[in-house]
Amino acid sequence: MRVPRPETGQLAGQFPYVRVGDGPKTVLVIPGIGDAMFDGEYGRPGAMGVAVQFRRFLEEYTVYVVSRPRGLPEGTSIRELAQNYAHVLERHVEPASVLGISMGGLIGQELAYERPDLVDRLVVAVAGCRLAAESVRVLRRLRRYGVEGRWTEIRSAFLEAMYTGWRRQLYPRLSRTVGRIRPPAPADPDDFLHSVDAVLEYDATDRLARIEPRTLVIGGDDDPFFPERILRETHDELPDAQLAMFRGARHGAFLERKEAFDDWVRQFLAGEPARARS
Repeated sequence: MRVPRPETGQLAGQFPYVRVGDGPKTVLVIPGIGDAMFDGEYGRPGAMGVAVQFRRFLEEYTVYVVSRPRGLPEGTSIRELAQNYAHVLERHVEPASVLGISMGGLIGQELAYERPDLVDRLVVAVAGCRLAAESVRVLRRLRRYGVEGRWTEIRSAFLEAMYTGWRRQLYPRLSRTVGRIRPPAPADPDDFLHSVDAVLEYDATDRLARIEPRTLVIGGDDDPFFPERILRETHDELPDAQLAMFRGARHGAFLERKEAFDDWVRQFLAGEPARARS
């Protein structure tokens, strides 16, 4: 299908966004921690990349990808970020289904807990109720890299965590070599540090049972940050949830298994019966 031209700008003068499609229903996409590593301006290439990524949703949905403000205060919590997105939904979008990816999945859980009136359905993608204990050391190391401005190394580490097979070997190597020509350029380097701190501190295990919107928990069983046991724990404690598990997939399951991922999400948002788990 032809990909429509996306709209870009800043909601309330502080939330960079891309809007694409004109479907009758709305999906709000909350991005992951990598959102803190770009300059906060969706140029034409970035906006078209968003449009292509969600092209299979555009007949049924209007898709908003909404970034967080630049210059996050020290001590910003996932709860405070969820309150920001509640403001976005109330004032600038409308009640919508929410697709939270990685860190965005944490924000989505908190948003659905605090403001179920704004969330039709929730997709928690490559995320769970808390970070796996064994990955805390990894994130702390990446935070230290952020203090030192080692953005190419941070990107390379995330690429290794995301992919499998030849991609896991090739993509980090490319990031460290040809990728040095265009390293990540965060508008405010502290945003990455504060985002890492918010992820490290977040734990929703005591609130899962009170999250009202129907939820899809979807990810890879070999995700180093949110592995199978975390995904299952999250699913099992939610009162109305579905689980989709990709065998052998890591943190980038939403990209590496994109067609199947999109199928799961679209069927879930449409309210169709669950298929067998992947």
